[in-house]
Amino acid sequence: MITARKTFLPFALPCISERAIEEVSSVLRSGWITSGPKVKEFEEEFARYTGSQHALALNSATAGLHLALEAIGMSREDAAICPAVTFTATAEVICYFDAEPILTDVDPIFNLMTPETLRATIERECVYQNGSLLHKKTGKTVRAILPVHLAGVICDMEGILEIAKEYHLYVIEDAAHAFPAVHKDRKIGSFGDFTVFSFYATKGITTGEGGMVTTNHSHFADRIRLMRLHGINRETYDRPGWYYEVVSPGFKYNMTDVAAALGIVQLSEADDLWKRRIEIAELYKKEFVDLPFLHLPLAAPDGEHSWHLFRVEVDRASSKMDRDIFAAELKKRNIGSSLHFIPLYEHPFYNSRFGFKKEHFPNSNAMFARSLSIPLFPGMKDDDVQDVIKAVKEIFSGL
Repeated sequence: MITARKTFLPFALPCISERAIEEVSSVLRSGWITSGPKVKEFEEEFARYTGSQHALALNSATAGLHLALEAIGMSREDAAICPAVTFTATAEVICYFDAEPILTDVDPIFNLMTPETLRATIERECVYQNGSLLHKKTGKTVRAILPVHLAGVICDMEGILEIAKEYHLYVIEDAAHAFPAVHKDRKIGSFGDFTVFSFYATKGITTGEGGMVTTNHSHFADRIRLMRLHGINRETYDRPGWYYEVVSPGFKYNMTDVAAALGIVQLSEADDLWKRRIEIAELYKKEFVDLPFLHLPLAAPDGEHSWHLFRVEVDRASSKMDRDIFAAELKKRNIGSSLHFIPLYEHPFYNSRFGFKKEHFPNSNAMFARSLSIPLFPGMKDDDVQDVIKAVKEIFSGL
């Protein structure tokens, strides 16, 4: 007997308050809707919240990753290291430069790049010569490490930064899932050379589409500020008159005041939104703890989890269930789910272009076979949460 909801519960939805809607409406009425004073205000508030010296607002996190690599002078002669388990954007931006993405495996518990997986990849794929780390296959110079804080758990930044220092590499954190997580009593946003946040619709806070780069390096901040709007040497709202100069071939990556107005209110509500995510995650863990075939996510080992995602793993060895059947059964009950993520080497582009070998990624392979994310977003009503709990228990009750 299947107990289905009357309406479909999506895997995630944005949570937009009436105050946010009114603030956006106010900007729309103001006549200034592109990059302007609201963007500047959002940047200042975000830098203050994360404890970083500079925050640069952009129209996506992908733009942030791209401009961070551009700021360090990435070129087609270079390479960068990122984990196999991530969204395509992390590796995609490396390819924008015709550079070489080098993939690490992940740990078996949190599915993160670790100092151990990073070190193993460097030893297998690279050689250190004349003060530079080189990719053995292509001879390209490794310039950066892009760790990904998956689902809301922060990587071992101390260990990664130590390796980066050893090989003279920049660290660009992909924190699309991490806001507003805490690592060793510090808000995420100032560990690496750059930290890149996403404000996509389903993230910890949203601007619809949008992103932010934080950095403590003034020269990198200046470069990103220049390149996000066509390489023009003056911000639109700071020009004394009509005259400006293009000093570099930049990009169209600026955030609008409409988006920033939403972001300012979302940022002021961030702690409450986070609190609701924690409440739902804790309830899930309490209700699912006795399901023997479902492996639950653990708390962040050295800080506070953002609970952007609630990722579970289905134990195929000891049940008649697998991940795909579980997802299908949830859908029968009108409940959405998602996978985070299909490993990069499974995608046709990365597989055919770079020839990654699956045997180098045993933990990523295992994750891909077992992992699924179930609904968790702050706008979920108590009844929505209970519907997910009932559905999961019902699905596993006959096993």
